[in-house]
Amino acid sequence: MNSTSARLWVGLFVLVVFIAGLGAGVAVRPLIWMNSGPPAGFGRPGLAGRPGGPPPARMTERLLDRIAADIDLTAEQDQQLREVFETRRQRLREINDEVRARFETEQEQMNDDIAAILTPDQMEIFENEIVRMRQDRRGRRGRGGRPGLPRRGPGPPG
Repeated sequence: MNSTSARLWVGLFVLVVFIAGLGAGVAVRPLIWMNSGPPAGFGRPGLAGRPGGPPPARMTERLLDRIAADIDLTAEQDQQLREVFETRRQRLREINDEVRARFETEQEQMNDDIAAILTPDQMEIFENEIVRMRQDRRGRRGRGGRPGLPRRGPGPPG
């Protein structure tokens, strides 16, 4: 395989890995936020269950406190509902841990499969390309980037 063809295949493979990682991140993000909430300062304030909203435990408390009188809950019903919410929150946390562990296992297997296909020199180029893509992605998000290289896209407002 000539150099151009090899670079094309490596570039295509990096693109596929990037898209798979992006898809996995989009799929796993709600599960992570369900457990720990979004990063501080993220999103719009005041939207329950959305980025920037209250954490699930506080949201449950507020919901039950607000509707307890409206739907005429007994103290026993209120306690049972709180237990249901807490049980489900714990189960979702366990599911998130299972998903994260499975994702990491799959990622390691994919890395092993790639290493079995590529030569050590190709693997080095491949890994460097992944690092470069991560740096570029961080740069587009405004957290720095590779020094000395122009940023892509529009610059800051005049």
